[in-house]
Amino acid sequence: MLRPIGILTLSLSSVVVPRVARAQRETHTNTNAWFVVSGDVALTERWGVLFDASARRSGPVAQAMANFVRGGLAYEVSDAVRVAFGANWSRSYPYGELPSAYPVTERRTWQQAVISHDIGRLDVSHRYRLEQRWRGERNDPAVDHIDSWERSSRFRYQVKGTLPLRGDGIDPGEAYVSLSNELFIGIGRYVGTNIFDQNRATLALGYRLTSAWRGEAGFLEHVIFKGNGTDVERNHTFTFGLSYTRSAPRPAGAGSEGHSAP
Repeated sequence: MLRPIGILTLSLSSVVVPRVARAQRETHTNTNAWFVVSGDVALTERWGVLFDASARRSGPVAQAMANFVRGGLAYEVSDAVRVAFGANWSRSYPYGELPSAYPVTERRTWQQAVISHDIGRLDVSHRYRLEQRWRGERNDPAVDHIDSWERSSRFRYQVKGTLPLRGDGIDPGEAYVSLSNELFIGIGRYVGTNIFDQNRATLALGYRLTSAWRGEAGFLEHVIFKGNGTDVERNHTFTFGLSYTRSAPRPAGAGSEGHSAP
């Protein structure tokens, strides 16, 4: 499943930027591991707080790849539509076969909309996210000082399916499988040769520990198209995640049946 998706991303990149197809591509491969903790905490029936933090390693764990923190505020428009906005901070490091010249600090703001629906027992979500990015630039790579900020934007689309391994829902003590694919498209004058920036295809196995806590382990095929138009980075990534979800307070007198959505 993941191999055809990777081939599709390469093809789409050539369509979006025809001149890239004429260039000689060189693929570089890394093996990585990402460790993620995330939270989705309801404040009211409509409003909630989002949070995630990750430590990303390469080699698969010998080298620091990046540290990442994101927070946001979400609003539930309806049972099927949820919008959110927020900001994040990250620090990425030289790693793998195509190391950067120096560690890079990045700040972002973002806005997103998530549309959800069911296909039988399959829970499907579509996430549309717009990011505004500021990447710290150094005049001297050897001096740990940000001299300027490079401004760009990016659009991301993720489609994700989650399927319980038994029954129609995911109760505590039950497992599920999820499959997702996310496309990244760069916007702005600092994008470089490739407008089509990267692709992430993930297959994961999850387990609901309690009504609020879930654990996941999976594999991410992460393809990055470098700005020079010739280098492609393929990151075979093992993912490990722990997530916390707290649903909105139940109205007084409401029954106790039902479970929060995964």
